[in-house]
Amino acid sequence: MIEIIQLILESPFLQRAIIAAVLVAIVAAASGTFLVFRGLSFMASGVAHAALGGTALGIFLQDSGLVPWFDPILGALLFSILVAIFTGYAGESGIAQKMEVAVGVSFALSMSLAVFLMYYIPPYRVPQIWGYLIGDILLLSNLDVIMLAGTTVLLGFITLMFNKEFVYVSVDMEGSVAHGMNARAYHYLMLIVSALAIALATKAVGAILVYAIMVAPAAASNELVRSVRGVIFSVFIIALVAELVGIATSFIVYVSPSAIAGILAALSYLIALQLKRVRERVSAEMSEKKSQPEELPRIFKESLSVSQDSEHNHY
Repeated sequence: MIEIIQLILESPFLQRAIIAAVLVAIVAAASGTFLVFRGLSFMASGVAHAALGGTALGIFLQDSGLVPWFDPILGALLFSILVAIFTGYAGESGIAQKMEVAVGVSFALSMSLAVFLMYYIPPYRVPQIWGYLIGDILLLSNLDVIMLAGTTVLLGFITLMFNKEFVYVSVDMEGSVAHGMNARAYHYLMLIVSALAIALATKAVGAILVYAIMVAPAAASNELVRSVRGVIFSVFIIALVAELVGIATSFIVYVSPSAIAGILAALSYLIALQLKRVRERVSAEMSEKKSQPEELPRIFKESLSVSQDSEHNHY
């Protein structure tokens, strides 16, 4: 244990990775939970891949000299916000299927734009684009961690302030409007803040891990936990454990920590499904056992009355 603590203290890159793991777990708990409630699990993937198109556009504007000051991260954030606005506009009626279609169209457009711009970008900068897809939590810079921390604090603050409104909008959009709530504003606020957090988390750990961490723990918790607070807390724990185990495994086996974390996050959902089935089976058996003592006296009385009637008829 002492050796592990000493290794962490002597390795700045490991410190940044652990801090980023905690921050990404917070993003998953604060954002992924409501996206799953809203039926928008695909949005995490759409926003994460939209960041690739934004990054490609930023690099192209830099190298071409059109907008030399335009940083690729700005392009990633811009595309993420556009995806959130487009998705929110399609889902103003409260129909989740329309939002899923909007996310799919945005996903295809962003990836197509990224591939198109790669032909006009210097080859040595192309890996920077694909870095958003794969990512590596062990290669983060101080600026990456600071930006992720700032967005996580903003997301956490807004989620705590409008937690009840986000729950209402995620579960019943039409009912929220009927009760006089400004559901449209909360709808866009939730999507835009979530998109910003997902984009910066993608910069940190990659699109693949972001999608796994944002969706799988939330889906697993939603199967087992009934309260909203319980779901948020369990999502944080599952996401954090998966990421920390992934980081620890990468020091033992030559493997990507993001890959291990993604596999563990996906397994958590499969385990949750099995636990739910076992719990439902046990509950059904318990209810059946409870109903049997109540039915036995009734059956006994009915059989006794039938017996008495038959004896009376006999006499």
